Amino acid sequence: MRNYWYVSLNNKYPLPMRGQHKRVVMSVQMKAEYSIVEMTREATPVEIDHCKLVYCGFGYWKDEHIQKNIKKYV
Repeated sequence: MRNYWYVSLNNKYPLPMRGQHKRVVMSVQMKAEYSIVEMTREATPVEIDHCKLVYCGFGYWKDEHIQKNIKKYV
């Protein structure tokens, strides 16, 4: 499944909104200073501001452009 990839610069990630039954965040890889967040949809502007998310791309984890963009911020 192709997903949206983000780097969270403050180790926060979006939680499900009230009334939402779908899982939005598929996985989170937490490190000391950042987190890599895999989402099923694009993050909203509020989520981007609150969690300090940086967009890394849409696709599979193994895609070259995803890896390249994640390495920029890690």
